[in-house]
Amino acid sequence: MKYREIKQHHVPAIISVIALLIADMLAFLLSYVITENTMGDYTGIKYPIRIMIMIIVMIFIFKRYNPIPTVSMGHESKMLIQIFYLIGIGYIFYKILSKSIHIDKAQYDLVFLHMFIFLDILFRICVRSIQRYSLKKGFGGRRTIIIGRGEDAYHIANEININPSLGFTLTGYFNDNQCPNMDRYCTYLGKREEIEPYLTRYNIHEMIIALEKHEHNKLLHIIGKYNLYDIRIKVVPDMYETISGQVRIDTIRGLPLLDINPNIMTEFQEIFKRLGDIFCALFGLILLMPINVLIAFSIRINSPGNILYRQVRVGLNGVRFTLLKFRTMYSNSEVATGPIWAKKEDSRVTGPGQLLRKYHIDEIPQLLNVLLGHMSIVGPRPERPEIIDDLIKEIPYYTRRYKMKPGITGWAQIMGVYDGSVSDVRAKLKQDFYYIENMSILLDMKIVLITILIIFKGKGQ
Repeated sequence: MKYREIKQHHVPAIISVIALLIADMLAFLLSYVITENTMGDYTGIKYPIRIMIMIIVMIFIFKRYNPIPTVSMGHESKMLIQIFYLIGIGYIFYKILSKSIHIDKAQYDLVFLHMFIFLDILFRICVRSIQRYSLKKGFGGRRTIIIGRGEDAYHIANEININPSLGFTLTGYFNDNQCPNMDRYCTYLGKREEIEPYLTRYNIHEMIIALEKHEHNKLLHIIGKYNLYDIRIKVVPDMYETISGQVRIDTIRGLPLLDINPNIMTEFQEIFKRLGDIFCALFGLILLMPINVLIAFSIRINSPGNILYRQVRVGLNGVRFTLLKFRTMYSNSEVATGPIWAKKEDSRVTGPGQLLRKYHIDEIPQLLNVLLGHMSIVGPRPERPEIIDDLIKEIPYYTRRYKMKPGITGWAQIMGVYDGSVSDVRAKLKQDFYYIENMSILLDMKIVLITILIIFKGKGQ
């Protein structure tokens, strides 16, 4: 299940996921009952409810609770068979190695496994068939708008109209001028300036951007403006991007579409990442407590002011929060200048502050931000809203960073990119986007290990 669809309150999607869940549970229980009653001395599966829960979790991890029925049943069945064989064979081997079952008795578990595979695929075919039938009758589609009017826009609009089972309900298109060719396929909704009030008024789930080549300079502005809305944005990619495999591609009847803001991590990975953040933050705070006391004492006796420096930053989905750091500058150091980037040999930095910044020790209090859920251990660095307001004017696509919870360290930091100007931010964004597109638990572990090495080298500023 795509979490974004739950947030959009797309009831048919939620119903379809519940139906798939019920189908899996019924297939399991029915297979168990049939095997129990037909196999004379069957004493195979113990704790069936626990096994059923484990199977459901595995199906969820492999993203088989997808509310959109565009994947062929052949491919879905193949994935399910692989998942069930992985669980079933692993379970049987576990019982053999633990000597809780003999090899000759394992046949009963194999009978159950194949019975479950057959029934589950049969039940899921029924659910998907009902779902596709409902879409063809106009129920359950995701409300969709198109931006543009070129040949690609015609193709998309036509395919959506003649293939309602794709899961889209086309409400119309936006363009600077009305286009008679597009009017054949859908309703003209207005100019691009009217998109925002339309999104606010109507519950739109999908935005497909199909601009003509001479309008590609407007693409980043459109994405940057609507990236924070709770909608899925798809773009018709350039041919180079399509054939090089550098982007994540969906297709509508052969026409490639780039999904701008997919959920990169599964819910399982997000939970695992959050648990890892909490563990690392607690461990770090406890381990570094004596050092924190010494740092607090040195800051207090060196210059007047608070020990902790509090600053408003922008986090996940543009929500502001208060970031904590050990104070490394003199109090009221930005009264005359306003919010500006720090630089090497900054006169605002105190004596102890130079040491704290060199080894990134001033970042330790941000472990509290991690515990509170404002930040993660790894992610793009959060920026101040005053600076972001100027950056968005220069880089409209900057808002894509809001899709990720900010972090204490990140890919851009270990690559040695620091903010000192708008050009530096552009370079940093490339690194941040690389992390967003390739985020994984293993990549996070790599970043943490490299960060530790960088801290010991004392290359902070």
